[in-house]
Formats: sequence, structure tokens, C-alpha cells
Amino acid sequence: MELPDLENYFQTLTDLTDTIAVINSPYESDFDHDIGRLEQYFSDIVSRSWETSERSYFNLFSSHFTFHTKIVEEIIHEARRVLIQERRIYVKRLVAYHKHAEEWFAELQKKRKQFSQKDMVTA
Repeated sequence: MELPDLENYFQTLTDLTDTIAVINSPYESDFDHDIGRLEQYFSDIVSRSWETSERSYFNLFSSHFTFHTKIVEEIIHEARRVLIQERRIYVKRLVAYHKHAEEWFAELQKKRKQFSQKDMVTA
């Protein structure tokens, strides 16, 4: 699968993340749908070959992705502080999403390191 233009790609992820942030407000939303869209987008992210991209591209991707996970972490932290009881199930789902994203990214970094080392050996 082709690697995307990162600015546009992560703008979509930012928009999805902003939609999720409403979980900490009194405003209503379809959190099932919104978190589902975020999870679907993450499925697209994991389907791509980030580990074989050029170093500068990967660094920019990493910057965008870690910023995203940090924002999700802050949303979760705020949700725990505010604790809107009827939204608790969605916060748990968001926690699971965040954990999975962090684990995937850590594994991707390992793959990237292995890929980079392989390139240095064959050069």
C-alpha cells in the first residue's frame, strides 16, 4: 500500500481525535460511531509499510503519530478526572485503543530499527 501525504493524512486523524474529545464535555455525540471511525482509521495506519519508508518521512510520521497518542492520552486523563458515568464504557474503549496504538508503535519502531540495520549491513 502506498504511503500517504502525511499532512493530509494526519489532518484527518486530528479531526477524528477532536471529535472524540467531546467525550469530556456535556455535548452529546455518537461515541460508538466516533470511536469506531478512529479504530477504522488506525486499521489503515497499521496496514501501511511505515518501517520501509525513508528516514525523514518516518521521522515526520513518528512525530505526527506520537502527537496523536499524546492527545488521546490527555483526553483519557481528562475523562477520568471529569468522570461522566454514562460515558465510562467509551473511555474504556478509548483506553484500549490507546494501549493498542502504543504497543503497535513500539513494535513498529523495533521493526524500523531492524530494517535500518539490515540496510547498513547490505550497504
